[in-house]
Amino acid sequence: MRDYCEEAVKYGEQPLPLGSKPRQITVVLNPAANKRKAKAEFEKFCAPLLYLAGISVTIIQTEHEGQARSLVEELDQAVVTGLLRRPDGEIATSRKFPIGILPLGRTNTVGNALFARDTNTVRTMADSAMAIIREFAKPIDVVKIEALETETDLPGKPIYCLAGIEWGAYRDTNARKDKYWYFDGLRWYAAYLFNGLKSDISWRCEADLDFSLPCPGCSSCHTAVEQDVSSDKQKVGARWWQSYLPRLGQSPATNKYHVEQIDYSQIHNKACGIQHRKEVSTIEFSLTTANVDKNCVREGDSHLQLNLGPKEISYTDFVAEGWKRIRGQEPFVEEKLKTREFELRPALPNNSKEQEKWISIDNEDYELKPIHEVALRVSHSSLMSFDRMKPGSED
Repeated sequence: MRDYCEEAVKYGEQPLPLGSKPRQITVVLNPAANKRKAKAEFEKFCAPLLYLAGISVTIIQTEHEGQARSLVEELDQAVVTGLLRRPDGEIATSRKFPIGILPLGRTNTVGNALFARDTNTVRTMADSAMAIIREFAKPIDVVKIEALETETDLPGKPIYCLAGIEWGAYRDTNARKDKYWYFDGLRWYAAYLFNGLKSDISWRCEADLDFSLPCPGCSSCHTAVEQDVSSDKQKVGARWWQSYLPRLGQSPATNKYHVEQIDYSQIHNKACGIQHRKEVSTIEFSLTTANVDKNCVREGDSHLQLNLGPKEISYTDFVAEGWKRIRGQEPFVEEKLKTREFELRPALPNNSKEQEKWISIDNEDYELKPIHEVALRVSHSSLMSFDRMKPGSED
């Protein structure tokens, strides 16, 4: 930690330009994450580095599920879904509000992908805090998920995720692992042993899938990001002479957040937007982004990878595959589809006696409904810190 502290102090000792304010970040922290160790680890290994770097830190501790999202909708900075739900969400996030991740939870998939977790958790947390201090940034993909309107349900607010979606037998089994807490470190293995023959697991994931293929960007699908000049002019407390100062995104030489614009009006792709239909019947349906899947390589514009498992599986093969995943090996996938946008209409229960079905979105549970998804690109991340595990979860 000494080396990290010495480097952070160098940033804190740098003089500020006349009239400028210290850097500010807002930390939305779930104290229940990682068996309620998240707060202590943040205060011990992350917060001191931020303070030494001269950063003004505001800490908000969540107390109930959904609080982080509701808070962020009124804040200038915070977590992904709240930011992107703002009226200016997609532009604001990609150009003005970089997002950082401190992997304080046990299953923070994106955090572990950005900062490869090794056996030394202290080094992992310190590296993620230093990425915020150094202002390292990289583009990441964001999935926008909207529930489709049905005869009984109206569409609600969209949800945004960074890692992906899971639906099926493996997702249901993983969700039950904590029931076998008395097996301690073996509870993951026990979950597969005891659930491999249960009928209430989602052994048949059936749905109609409409999807379009990825497009690197063309005149049909790409809308250039508008310059957000009007909102800058309306800043509270702004002075007349500030209009002559460089604004965010104006100069590549002076602005680290500048994003080069491409004239997509001159690019044409006949295959862009053409819808393809597929009937899905599998034991597992999952979606991954390039943020967490090393095999999902970005090719131009943002895209998603849909992974379909086999239609059926034996008990022994199910347990063997589950244990293989626990050991960190690549899951077996029968079919892979690349897409930029799709609609999934699952076969839902016909009456109340049938059991509800659930999916996981970034490791959070949601009731299964017809959904529409599209891949977005957030221009910058890794600068603002938060722990995204839902309150009450120990993961």
